[in-house]
Amino acid sequence: MNILLVSNKMPFPPRDGGSLATYNMLKGLAEEGNRVDLLAMNTAKHFSPLALRQPESVIVERFVSVYVDNRVKLSSLVTNLLVSSLPYNAGRYISVKFREALAEMLKSVKYNVVQLEGLYLAAYIDTIREYSDARIVYRAHNIEHLIWERVGLNNNNLLKKWYIKSQSGRIRRFEHGVINRYDMIAAITENDMETLNVMGNNKPCIVAHFGMYDKNSRTAATQGSDELCLQFIGALDWLPNIEALQWFSENVWKVLKNRYPDLRFYIAGRNAGRRLVRYLRKTEADFLGEIESAAEFLNTPGILVVPLLSGSGVRVRVIEAMYSAKPIIASSKAVSGISCEEGKHLLLADDPAGFIYCIEKLLHNPADASSMGRSAREFAVKTFNNREISGRLTDFYKKHTG
Repeated sequence: MNILLVSNKMPFPPRDGGSLATYNMLKGLAEEGNRVDLLAMNTAKHFSPLALRQPESVIVERFVSVYVDNRVKLSSLVTNLLVSSLPYNAGRYISVKFREALAEMLKSVKYNVVQLEGLYLAAYIDTIREYSDARIVYRAHNIEHLIWERVGLNNNNLLKKWYIKSQSGRIRRFEHGVINRYDMIAAITENDMETLNVMGNNKPCIVAHFGMYDKNSRTAATQGSDELCLQFIGALDWLPNIEALQWFSENVWKVLKNRYPDLRFYIAGRNAGRRLVRYLRKTEADFLGEIESAAEFLNTPGILVVPLLSGSGVRVRVIEAMYSAKPIIASSKAVSGISCEEGKHLLLADDPAGFIYCIEKLLHNPADASSMGRSAREFAVKTFNNREISGRLTDFYKKHTG
């Protein structure tokens, strides 16, 4: 099959969960014998120096990148509020040059499938229909309007709350409005697939989980009580991560730091704003910023905390941590879409007392932490095998393009 994968961010280097999900999808589809081409935005917000080449580990027949200035600008934000019905996030990814590059690729190759990585690429459906007979697939990384609605509910700033509510309503209408303009949907979790069906989807659909390669994962080092620390990793320009980290720092970390003065809390993440950086450094946490290797970070002894209060889709870093046999304490929102078993594969907590209890439990029982990490790894290797996931998705595409 000829597959064109269209992404609104560069998938390499795979520095965050979204880019890693696209990166592994490219590899998996190519390894199934498909011809896979890639058209990617190289955005101002997530600029990659690899715009002119691809890693040798990704077997892509043709790769085209287009620079898109998607920076948040006050003037365009105000204009959007006053004269447009589109969500501002969708408008930031509309580019004439990107549309022209897409049209050129569609005219040069007869594709069976054009796979759109994310909601905001729906703006290019008309271009695909004009230049190709390919089936259009929406790969839903999450349910976008739910993220914004939940972030808005948890925000105490009245102006921000109003703006987020306004945008979440626009995103909800946009998401509902395009749902049946695709030919197929590949959701990243069962929960998201159910939500899309409730929203009115009547197209063929499949759950295509985020997939990993066992050979690329490393098992976390042996952990003793004197080695355990707390760890957090995630993109720090994503609202749910910012919200979660601030909530955890105020309600959990402050308490634990008073009880255990020698306890360390390492925070890794890219694109943190200046205000957030200043805040984190005042909390006595060790803020590392963007790190070279998430795998190396997860391989060091420690307890990964994932205190998301809002979100959708699947948390890729949770799955990576499971592959690394890392003990994990997460909120229910953070593991939505991951059919793991609480107490066996990880611990769940949804309030400050719960997080403190679970953290102290593992700090005082490092053998239990290691055992839970090993169980998590066994579960992840079985559930998130990228070769199997890509094979099922290829079979699904063949069935619906014949």
